[in-house]
Amino acid sequence: MLALSYVKYGDPSVLELSHVPEPHAGPGQVRIAVRAAGVNPTDWKFRSGLLKDAFPMQLPRIVGFEASGVVDEVGAGVDGVRVGDEVFGMGSATTAEFAVLDHFTRKPDALSWEQAAGVALAAETALRGLELLGVASGQVLLVEGAAGGVGSAAAQFAIARGLTVIGTASEPNHEFRPRR
Repeated sequence: MLALSYVKYGDPSVLELSHVPEPHAGPGQVRIAVRAAGVNPTDWKFRSGLLKDAFPMQLPRIVGFEASGVVDEVGAGVDGVRVGDEVFGMGSATTAEFAVLDHFTRKPDALSWEQAAGVALAAETALRGLELLGVASGQVLLVEGAAGGVGSAAAQFAIARGLTVIGTASEPNHEFRPRR
């Protein structure tokens, strides 16, 4: 299969299309035929080598941590998803024809493939942050950077949980702040 990868750290010029073996779903995973792959800051931080000491990884490396697509293989222990279902989620090596997802859910019809592929990492980061904070209905939450990917997801999840949200954003991004 084709995949977007790099064999050395560097700027975007190190990216290349390569032929690699197809991955297979392990326990708790699904494999998807990728329809869209998300791109986020984590991708360039790994590709550039910025995180190589904190998170050593073997090269060559296929880019990507989030994608959307159609399930074509279901690993042992996976319930509620079957071959042919449209899903999105997180895994690794997602900029390829096929990718294995560790965390996934069904893709809502209202989201395009591209939208679904780009939401997983920001949404999971926001949800984990709210869970770690232990926020509850009726509380007030300050979300710095409420116009960004993680911030806007955190604000929306908090509002849905009954919190009052105060959000900050740089002036050019004021129009993107979530409103209640």
